[in-house]
Amino acid sequence: MKREIKRITADVAIIGGGTAGLNTAMAAAESGLKVLVADKARIERSGAIAGGIDHFHAFLEEGEQWDTREGYLGWVTKTSKGASNLKIAEKVYCDEVKAAIERVERIGIALRDPKSGKFIRTQALGQPGPMAINFNGKKLKPKMAKEVRRLGCQVLDRMQVTKLLVHNGEFAGFLGFDMRSGEFYEIRAKAAVIATGGTNRMFKTQTRTPFNIWYCPACTGDLHRAAFDAGVELANMEYIRMTIVPKGFSAPGFNAFLGMDSHLVNSLGERFVAKYHPMGEKAPRSFIVWATYREVKEGRGPIYMDCRHLTRKDREALFTTLGYDKDTLPDFLVRKGYNLEGTQIEMTISEPMQARASEVSGSGIKIDENCASNVPGLFGAGDSSDQMGCLHMCVAGGYSAGKSAARFAKSAGELKPVNAKEVEEEMARVYAPLERKSGVGYQEFEDVVRTIATDHFGPVKTEISLKSALEKLRKLDPVHQEMTAKNLHELMRAHEAMNIQQVAKISASAALERKESRFLPYHYRADFPETDDKNYCGLIVVKKGKNGEVTTRFEPLKY
Repeated sequence: MKREIKRITADVAIIGGGTAGLNTAMAAAESGLKVLVADKARIERSGAIAGGIDHFHAFLEEGEQWDTREGYLGWVTKTSKGASNLKIAEKVYCDEVKAAIERVERIGIALRDPKSGKFIRTQALGQPGPMAINFNGKKLKPKMAKEVRRLGCQVLDRMQVTKLLVHNGEFAGFLGFDMRSGEFYEIRAKAAVIATGGTNRMFKTQTRTPFNIWYCPACTGDLHRAAFDAGVELANMEYIRMTIVPKGFSAPGFNAFLGMDSHLVNSLGERFVAKYHPMGEKAPRSFIVWATYREVKEGRGPIYMDCRHLTRKDREALFTTLGYDKDTLPDFLVRKGYNLEGTQIEMTISEPMQARASEVSGSGIKIDENCASNVPGLFGAGDSSDQMGCLHMCVAGGYSAGKSAARFAKSAGELKPVNAKEVEEEMARVYAPLERKSGVGYQEFEDVVRTIATDHFGPVKTEISLKSALEKLRKLDPVHQEMTAKNLHELMRAHEAMNIQQVAKISASAALERKESRFLPYHYRADFPETDDKNYCGLIVVKKGKNGEVTTRFEPLKY
């Protein structure tokens, strides 16, 4: 079947229309450039905060020592040592946070209490003080989308990007297809920003469904894989991320529960987190997950969230806040009877996902202080970069990336040429599953990948388990030529499944190289259970080798 190619040009193109991508688009558009945003869903309700969010981490310089730039960077050091570059954190977040807060409020989201006019702040996740601004972020995503469209950005909703184009080592454009119409696109731009989040659906979920409820299921490592194939360096890819969730509902409300002073107790009724970290339930997320993991493994489960000491008013406020992120979570808790006086909420550990090591780092495109990758013209932002994570950094850092991409585009001159043969070959690869009358379906393929990942490196891993995982994952490579799809939706899912498998290989390779344990249990090597700051305080950097293999190098970070 002969297909037409739709060709579009732009000054700056953003791949991913989540929080980081939309703030990137705002910055580039405000620079007076022609901006395009490509997203797998609709930008009004896509990405990690599609359903809403209830917290924004910030220092506000209101008088306390912890409430300063230095206090924030101290938190970054303590919670993300070995994964966060302080110079980048200072440039892309600290320099931008004040403007980021003003921008959120300018587009119509109230961060302050309407009665007092002040910020409501809570403390959790290892913060030295109440750095989390609690707010109703239910409409934050559509408000950002409205602003992007108001600024005149061209938006391609329902677009799956499949390949990055490079000319003489520099970014030239990208290819993809419309998941509703089937149209194939060739996008050429002077600069591009990747803002596509982490990699979900790599591990089996607690609810035994392929989609978790915590993070966006469309974040499947599509651009991690495409960037790797284009020669882009990646970092922090070895880490998996887990949290504590209500049993039967895989969405945490972690900051709300613990920020509002709920407690975790084991089956003996003991508050146990302080045994593992002196900050107890105010500790970084990884310590709380590790503490829960150990309690269950040592036979003191099940684990409960204890809200019994909260006043009725505080419990009602807590349940309201939980609904800002996930509409149905309060309904679930009420149906289970967890809103009744004296009731504890049974919790469990969530499924892993390939993602950042902390609230202040990321996983993916290795960026510098200008959010630039090693490929000129290609930038990274948000969770899909190695140095940004969580709402606060996606808003501030996304805008920083947009300014850098705009500066590059203005100085870039003409658009780079693309190779017509390369475009034709990619188009044939993309639609091949539709042409096959029989073969392997996306669900079967993805289930096999999840089983391998869960059994071999989620969360406990060793040299033997990782090498075994890589051997099994590589054996799936030839199956790409057997993938089949009956329609465009299945075509999208087939490519997602293949991308998840390729990112799993990258993640396992990076984990094999890091011969220590760090951010337990996010990188837990049972054969190297101790943290080794002497040899591994820094980044495992991944790049594609000459023969397509995963190559690694270590880049130390100094604090």
